[in-house]
Amino acid sequence: MDMPKFFVSSILMMLAADGLAELKPISDDDLSEISGQAYVSIDQTNHPTKTNLEYTRVNIGMQIETFARADKLELGTYHRWEKHPTNPSLNGTPCHSCNGTEAGLEKIGSDILAEDFTLGYIHNDEYANRYKSVPMVAKYNQNGQLVKHNEGEVVPFEINDPFIEFARDSATNEVVGVRIGFGDAKGILSGNILGLTGAIDVNIRDGVEELSEARKKQEGNIVESALTLLTPLLVAGGDLSTQAVLVDENGNLDPIRASNIGMANGTEFTIAGADFLAATAVPILSDIGLISSDSRAEQTSWAGCGLFNLSPCYNIYVQSEGCEMLGIPTCFPLNNFQSLPIGEVNEINGRQYITDTVSGVFMSFQSRDLEWSTGPAGRQAMNEFVQATSGAFLNLPTGAVEVNLSEVYNGVEGVRREYIDRGVGLF
Repeated sequence: MDMPKFFVSSILMMLAADGLAELKPISDDDLSEISGQAYVSIDQTNHPTKTNLEYTRVNIGMQIETFARADKLELGTYHRWEKHPTNPSLNGTPCHSCNGTEAGLEKIGSDILAEDFTLGYIHNDEYANRYKSVPMVAKYNQNGQLVKHNEGEVVPFEINDPFIEFARDSATNEVVGVRIGFGDAKGILSGNILGLTGAIDVNIRDGVEELSEARKKQEGNIVESALTLLTPLLVAGGDLSTQAVLVDENGNLDPIRASNIGMANGTEFTIAGADFLAATAVPILSDIGLISSDSRAEQTSWAGCGLFNLSPCYNIYVQSEGCEMLGIPTCFPLNNFQSLPIGEVNEINGRQYITDTVSGVFMSFQSRDLEWSTGPAGRQAMNEFVQATSGAFLNLPTGAVEVNLSEVYNGVEGVRREYIDRGVGLF
């Protein structure tokens, strides 16, 4: 008898022996003292509006801390149309008969492509001090006080309640999607992301002084230059904010095999705290074509801005178009962001920290565009769904990444992921 058959036979014999043991009932009093939770549970739910779409989620009740790295993460490798030469309706669909030489195919050959993909990091004081807007994982002592990680300490990626979920079309009785997800997670995800099909948002927040600093580095007409250089005077103490998403090199939304992130066409950059002079000048210059970006102003209070804080306060909204706003680039390579914080981010003592877990991290594969829930298991609310395109899809909780203008332009290096410097940028 070979070894596998021997082990199987032995297990069956042990099971049979146990089956001969006497079974005795447990009293209600004894049963009331027993409590616990299943290691594995199964939830079955329906889509709130698409009644033929059913979900079966297998939950694994585990808490995992991991520090893991892969040289390359590549999923969904096949040819896919980006700009079909004759039939635009095929854009985004697979081309299984293509050999890769056809015009109009996606430049990236995989739905998800990242080098040096890593969960977790090695703490480095120099990095933490250089990139203060990049949140580090908070560490607390026994008294609940925030303390520093030790130099060279491994800070793992935390995963709670991982699961596998299947989506089934009850009308055809076919499984149309499967995903691997985390009930909630916390940590830093790193990698040189070359192409991404999925959902990830970056919040850009800074002071108006940084707008003029960025303007000095770019070309543009004299009015745009003067406007951005004068902005700190017109909007003393104002704040800038916008949201970046996956786009192509022209600023069009591009959730499939994207290699750029930035402001989609028509997205507004908000300059908060402007006085009456700035709020009047910017839209007029825009209307008469002296600046290339569309803009508008909206009053937010009757006083508090301008000279002696007597002027009404306004928000100025300037649109991005074609990856440019006031002559400043607004789209950037995804690999500018080498490390992405996952979790609830809060400011403590003037620094950003990842303080708690968030739900919604998953990687999925679907044969058609499909909606997956980002909420807790067993609850399917429409405001907790994300639209995943066919193929491989990576979802990262939105709004977790927040950078300033300097980091957008210069890029954010990845956290330390190796103990030995091999000269590959991971030390």
